[in-house]
Amino acid sequence: MKLSQALNGRSSRFLTVLLAHQPKAAQQALDQYQDIDLILSGHTHGGQFFPMNILIYFFNPFFAGLYKYKESYVYVTSGTCFAAVPLRIGSVGEITVLSLTTPKL
Repeated sequence: MKLSQALNGRSSRFLTVLLAHQPKAAQQALDQYQDIDLILSGHTHGGQFFPMNILIYFFNPFFAGLYKYKESYVYVTSGTCFAAVPLRIGSVGEITVLSLTTPKL
């Protein structure tokens, strides 16, 4: 992960939205850069099925849904597919639609 390369040259006049595959990467980014407005992540598949959901919940700083972390937001989608085993129990696939609005400058 090359955060400095991804975030170099951004303007404070605009929202900063970062895509981070894993929630752990989202936490690392926010620990280094406190001025990221929103991080979009995935990877957890919402736990997918028992007992994996327990392990995934405890080993990721963000599991599924919207979180406020410091002064930023992190959204972790459960995604539409699955990892390894074509099965979901207690986890719903989702297609997320985000609408970002900002006040006029």
